[in-house]
Amino acid sequence: MVSTQAAASASSRGRSIRFLTRQNTHSLYVAAAGALLSCTLVVDLLLQRDAFDLWVLWALLAFCLALSMTALVMGRRFPVAVGLGCVVVFTIASLYFLSPGGDESSAVASAQELPILALYLGWFVPRPLGRILMLVITALLVVVLAINPLFRASGVLGVPTGVQTIVIALLCFEVGSMLWRQSERRITTDELTGALNRGAFLERFGHDLARAARTGAPLSVVIIDFDGFKQLNDTRGHAAGDAALSGTVLRWREALRAHDPIGRLGGDEFALILEHSDAERAEGVVERLREVSQHDWSWGIAQALPGDDMERLLARADEALYALKRRRAG
Repeated sequence: MVSTQAAASASSRGRSIRFLTRQNTHSLYVAAAGALLSCTLVVDLLLQRDAFDLWVLWALLAFCLALSMTALVMGRRFPVAVGLGCVVVFTIASLYFLSPGGDESSAVASAQELPILALYLGWFVPRPLGRILMLVITALLVVVLAINPLFRASGVLGVPTGVQTIVIALLCFEVGSMLWRQSERRITTDELTGALNRGAFLERFGHDLARAARTGAPLSVVIIDFDGFKQLNDTRGHAAGDAALSGTVLRWREALRAHDPIGRLGGDEFALILEHSDAERAEGVVERLREVSQHDWSWGIAQALPGDDMERLLARADEALYALKRRRAG
């Protein structure tokens, strides 16, 4: 009996784990937002408004419940485009209930829904589309609240309620934008050094190389490999190696221009993209970085030539790096 209960408990835990691993932040937020909006709609239905409003509320409630379940079932596969469409639908509904002719309870309920929509726009909708949509929604919201007698100085809700509705929606959007930036940093940034990780660096490299090819501006790439890094790890420990990498990258960042990206390609290998810099100028940058570095390293420089792609340019920089290492070893 005990073994049967233990097996059932283990099976239940396994299903829960599988369910959670299918989800991501986006699907969980959409499911939670759908549940919260459903609660507000249930409260609205209990107020028993006129027949047309009841029909709209029942349709929105069914839509919310379906949205929440779909997000949980699809999990990571739930597309942002669908979520954005739902935001548009609920924004239109909220503006409708905030418009003249509605009662104060429906206006308050709709105002409470707007922060949920604004947070979604800031957190999950790509830039600059999310900000443009938020500006449009804010402008429409200002117009609707301005013409609604409930939000006038002599109205039941008053001007402060209308101002708070707008401010809270904008605040939630900015909070969402901050969360988006944090998640982007986690995805694109090397945790130890703060440099771009390999995937993010190569993506940036492709954009910069294409722009240099269009404009004809010089561009150089520098490949850097730390000298004696394995020996440092073996003799002084990995903590000393980590400190050497993070400290050196910090000093590079202080010595470089703000828009010069640093990428960690793997281990103790790094790369720099120097826009508007030919090979000679890149050599000057390297000398400046060597002066501020706390650990020795070797480097290879390659300037982009007409017709170069990323692989060819990186290969030339690698060749220059290992040629320098051979000369130093000799």
